Amino acid sequence: MLVKPTFSVLYNENFPSALETSLEELKRLVGGFDLTSEVYHFPHLERYYGKEMGYPLKRLYLSGKNLINADPCSQGLNPLKLKLLAMEIEKELSVGGNRVVNIDPGWVDKHHLFLTTHKERGGRFYLGKGIFAEMEYLYFGGDFRDLFWTYEDYRKREVKDFFLKVRKLYLKQLKEAERAKNS
Repeated sequence: MLVKPTFSVLYNENFPSALETSLEELKRLVGGFDLTSEVYHFPHLERYYGKEMGYPLKRLYLSGKNLINADPCSQGLNPLKLKLLAMEIEKELSVGGNRVVNIDPGWVDKHHLFLTTHKERGGRFYLGKGIFAEMEYLYFGGDFRDLFWTYEDYRKREVKDFFLKVRKLYLKQLKEAERAKNS
């Protein structure tokens, strides 16, 4: 099953070169970005991440241009490999052992937005190699719906609207892939 890779990039605004490098590395992995959100400041994130990453923290959401295989056992790029590579990028860009960029890959399919994480907790399923996936949204009734564990920033209308655009583009890409396959 093909899915559309997404990224949430939380970064310390005082390290613009780390953000730039992380985005270049991610572009290389997914063939570029076809959608990029505006830059957000969610103060609640600074309470948790500020201890490690410093201040001010900004967040950006992106979608990868190329679809990837959802199967974590597939040979090519998949959500499991994408999270492991993102963690390597974060580590390489760390300053004094602390991250200044936090990359959360995920994926959109017809019915969901999933995020990947290395943290285990209820509601998450294991992909392998210490990585879990968590459903952040469920699509029904023409909209993405929160779940009781959906992160605060993902509950914001403007963030949901961004991921609805990602889903729309994903559905278009699926149709194009199906047409190409049948011709």
